[in-house]
Amino acid sequence: MKLKSSCLGCFAAFSCGTRMEIINLLQEKGKISVLEITKSFHVTQPTITHHLKYLKNVHILSSKKEGRHVYYFLHPKCNENICHIFS
Repeated sequence: MKLKSSCLGCFAAFSCGTRMEIINLLQEKGKISVLEITKSFHVTQPTITHHLKYLKNVHILSSKKEGRHVYYFLHPKCNENICHIFS
């Protein structure tokens, strides 16, 4: 069975502890801002932004800008039968 390139990106995302913690946080809290995510870690905001960008590029996360804040949440496909990763 051959994996799609999008699946390989997901698996690579899971190899990083910080990214996994971000995913766990979003599973627990739902939609939260970059500032709220950063407060949960002992790393800089640019580092968190880098991880969020990676997770968004492999379609694990989605984002929505509301005013001056950007909120992140699990991409809907990760909660549907299409992916089964978080089911």
